[in-house]
Amino acid sequence: MKHIILSTQVSAFAIAASLALTAGSANAQQAMKEGALGVQNRSIGYVMVFENRSIYQAKDAKTQCPTALNDGPPEQFKKLYPDTGERTVEGTRLAWEGELWNPSAKELNVPYYEVQGKVGRGMNLDGKVGPNDYVDPDTGEKGIDNQIYRTVGCTFNYRDGQTSTLTPQWRRATYNIFVIELTNVDSLQNDDDVTVTTYRGKDRLITDATGNEYLPGGSQTLDTRWGKRYITAFKGKIKDGVLTTEAKDLIMPAASVYAPRDGAPDIIYRDMRFQLNLTDTQANGYMGGYADVWTWYYHSHKTRDSRHQAYGGTAGPTLYRALMKNADAFPDANGQNTAISTALDVKFVHVFVQHPGAQVAGMVNHGTQSAEAAATEARARE
Repeated sequence: MKHIILSTQVSAFAIAASLALTAGSANAQQAMKEGALGVQNRSIGYVMVFENRSIYQAKDAKTQCPTALNDGPPEQFKKLYPDTGERTVEGTRLAWEGELWNPSAKELNVPYYEVQGKVGRGMNLDGKVGPNDYVDPDTGEKGIDNQIYRTVGCTFNYRDGQTSTLTPQWRRATYNIFVIELTNVDSLQNDDDVTVTTYRGKDRLITDATGNEYLPGGSQTLDTRWGKRYITAFKGKIKDGVLTTEAKDLIMPAASVYAPRDGAPDIIYRDMRFQLNLTDTQANGYMGGYADVWTWYYHSHKTRDSRHQAYGGTAGPTLYRALMKNADAFPDANGQNTAISTALDVKFVHVFVQHPGAQVAGMVNHGTQSAEAAATEARARE
């Protein structure tokens, strides 16, 4: 009898949740019909619904990876620890795990293939045209800084359509909801002085009936208590409908699809900036900056289990060495660069931003944490 009651309660909860989502979708569609979206009170909010690394993929992969794509963990394991009849657990499995989670500086006798050629997508982060920079295939812009593309572009896992794609499911998890709010906005077409502030959101995203298409017109309550580390304000401007911002350090909520229970760190970006095409209903384009190598690498391996790494040919020990080799910014005391240039393809849809009320008396002020401090803490903790 108890099981029947419990089942009924669960079903009722599921029905209620379904009705709530349906109502939210209907409200969002009605808002679009009524033209209620867009700038209101000189502000507009957007929530991220898609994120993927900017990896240019030529029609013929051989032009980028003429030798081969990189081997995965099983293939590299066999090359590093050949079966000579004297292998031990300590000298093979434990040695591999040690190199995966605590990489050493020693050279590994296995090849690692990087992208060849000068064509790549992203942003010019340093305002220069250097020998390792790329040329955008669509606009012809020179000086594109995207060394993560060079590093992982010949790894199957990071190419289009593979498990590297940070699909909408990625941002569907409540922990990962990423919101931007534009304030002091006079026009989404041209405005010389706007402010872009990032937040973590707390509400589920609104979709159509398929569950795959995210609709504008929903709402997001901002997490200003536990999400303080994600709040960063950027100065920006809008020209011909394109938003560009200054470069500032940014911590993005980036646990796995399964929320932070797997211990994956937030990804820390140095000198991040936005370049987005704006409309009343969406904002699409690039985010570009320098990813902290350790948190990027550690996050990559904490959010994919061994089988996904094997499917996609991602072998951690060689990947980490390639990331450190191509890191191009923010040197440490020893002169080793700790961050690597990258770009993200991103899509946002309009949301009505809801700021929470004043904090109640006695609430603990956890303060904010800079991206640099967070990166230092992450490396020390691991």
